[in-house]
Amino acid sequence: MARALKKVKATKKSKKSHSVPMIQRKKSHKGTKMNKWNEDRMKCAISEFKTGGLGLRQIARAWNVPKSTLQRRLKGVVLGYEHSSGRKPFFTEDDENDLAKMLKLMSSRGFPMTGTQIRKLAFEYAERKGVNKFSSDKGSAGYFWLKSFLQRHHLSFRKPEALSIGRASGMNETVVNKWFDDYEQLLDELQIRDMPSQLWNCDETGLQEHFIQGKVVAETGEPCYQITKGEKGQTTTVLACFNGVGIFCPPTVIFKGTNCDCDHSSTSRW
Repeated sequence: MARALKKVKATKKSKKSHSVPMIQRKKSHKGTKMNKWNEDRMKCAISEFKTGGLGLRQIARAWNVPKSTLQRRLKGVVLGYEHSSGRKPFFTEDDENDLAKMLKLMSSRGFPMTGTQIRKLAFEYAERKGVNKFSSDKGSAGYFWLKSFLQRHHLSFRKPEALSIGRASGMNETVVNKWFDDYEQLLDELQIRDMPSQLWNCDETGLQEHFIQGKVVAETGEPCYQITKGEKGQTTTVLACFNGVGIFCPPTVIFKGTNCDCDHSSTSRW
């Protein structure tokens, strides 16, 4: 009898243990890559569906695009054929283009803006437009908004090169074209245009004692510089020189000083 009671109690415990439902963890998309499909293929799939003929599933399979993604664009839930993951920007396309145009203009004039400055500018711009959804406590746009904004408008963080006002005034198309015209004329006069061994190129670099600006935002692939009061403090200059066939001259190192040190002017090591 006692043994039978123990078996009954054991079966009740086993039923209770099996009756407890298993808690399933929510699937995480962390580390997975999204938007693997090609935008041009999506554009062709949309145009082919509008012409008629094949079904949605067949067209999605033929152009190698997700069927559900194609369906959302055909129904008008998502506009266009580009990738559009995440939240929609609350700035209109024209507003973002105006902001990006201003940033590119500032960078081309030698006054690029840092990421912090752009985030504060976007906050003020959103307040004037009446569409401010940024944090009022911080008084600036978020970091992830800035990151997405730069990707949408082909902007990136760059390290600007210091450029004085004197050199900046000479960096225009007319001056540069005149220099190349004079250079080609000189090659013809010396008759060394087809002699690469006689064409030498010198480039200067140095260790400079002045403030170096951190990274700023500028247009990708374009020159980036920042107007400063002076380009150099105390500088140790190194001059490298080589010709068109790959022959290098010994580097010339120029130190600051009134008197010449004999150790610096010695050529015994070369």
